[in-house]
Amino acid sequence: MILVTGGLGFIGLHTARALLDMGESVVLTRYRSSAVPDFLQDEVGKRVFVEGVDLTSPFDVIDVCRRHKVTAICDLFVPRRGALSPGEDLRVKTVGLVNVLEAGRIAGVKRVAHASSVAVYGSLKNGPFREDLPLPLQSTSETEAFKKAQETLAGHYSDRTGLEVAFLRIGFIYGPLYLRENRMNPRLIKAGMTGTPASWAGLPEGDPYEQDSGDATYAKDCARACALLTVADKLPNRAYNIGGPGKVTNLDIANAVKKVYPNLQFTMKPGLGPRGDQGDTSLDLTRIKNDVGYVPEYDINRGMAEWIDYLKTHPM
Repeated sequence: MILVTGGLGFIGLHTARALLDMGESVVLTRYRSSAVPDFLQDEVGKRVFVEGVDLTSPFDVIDVCRRHKVTAICDLFVPRRGALSPGEDLRVKTVGLVNVLEAGRIAGVKRVAHASSVAVYGSLKNGPFREDLPLPLQSTSETEAFKKAQETLAGHYSDRTGLEVAFLRIGFIYGPLYLRENRMNPRLIKAGMTGTPASWAGLPEGDPYEQDSGDATYAKDCARACALLTVADKLPNRAYNIGGPGKVTNLDIANAVKKVYPNLQFTMKPGLGPRGDQGDTSLDLTRIKNDVGYVPEYDINRGMAEWIDYLKTHPM
């Protein structure tokens, strides 16, 4: 039985499906939401169990591990950005991590696979990013600061207790169940579906530049990687990049939507944006390929086409 914290979140639900496909059963923690998508519905009460768990309560986490005889934990819980005050955000993320680690140790699980982020590379300029690159102490974002700190603290805990911990440095994920309409991808799809020009009004990063690039990992690929790193017999390393097949530009994404909707209307600024000096921001996947055999199956064209097909029957 695998415990997936944040199990009713975007990545958690896809990871649950991937674990089921590997023959595992899962218990998914929920906080407020209790909705389970159709690709898991048939397994609820059989191989999928949903539990209301407050991760800031050590009793809750230990109790769910013991009752379900949990053998490994995939820790994907992250409070929604901006939902908590700075102090409460620090408390919840730190206490939640400690409680998951302690519950894993007490329950005798073989591994805690903890969601880190490619944001740990945010202060570096030259990719592709490898897991063995030294990370500077300073951070350029909230996520970078928290994930670096969590890797340091959980790594120290692992060294002291012997509990095996793996850090999942997850890239930018897109696909079914992704609900943040303030991003470029969903806006392009919506424009294609409705036959209206894509609007960038209120986009956090401003109007997109054609050649700005980064990682783009389809949800099913990410989920498979998370599942593999959770259940592997032994991991020779502690940190693993989880990414797509290579660098993807904004124009690549728009053209992938345009393959499905040839009349898609959009405008982008030419060239690179103000941060274009970052160079290659893709992820080196050599380690995860060698250690657990992960290779992305979806390029941007296949991923966007499948996501669009899903949205035809499951509107945003």
